[in-house]
Amino acid sequence: MKKNVIFSIVLLLLAALVAAAPYSFAKVCDAGEKLMKCHWTARAELFLGLAAALLSLLRFSGKSRQFLLGLDLGIIVNAAGIILMPTALIGVCGMASMHCHSVTRPVLIVLGILILTVASLDAALNARSRK
Repeated sequence: MKKNVIFSIVLLLLAALVAAAPYSFAKVCDAGEKLMKCHWTARAELFLGLAAALLSLLRFSGKSRQFLLGLDLGIIVNAAGIILMPTALIGVCGMASMHCHSVTRPVLIVLGILILTVASLDAALNARSRK
């Protein structure tokens, strides 16, 4: 298998996990009378995960290293958003005992770091190659 296909598959799977996490295995708090911050973080993460997945899908059609490098940079920006959304931009519930604080937030941070690492590694490899 070619290197680009492997990177594309890994990035696609990680992006799909980001989109699914707040609604499945790292579920945020249920919406009651008042919508909490974790509800809005989940919606933003769904968008960021789907955007990263779309960029990962576009990588399958890419042949030139400049195109792949551009997609990697877009994925890196999305990964930064994935990390910043539950930490600095919107946040999650304030109580440390809440599920979104103890589970969702760390899961999203780890997935964002993994996406950032994989895309950065691929970008470095694409920037160095002479094809």
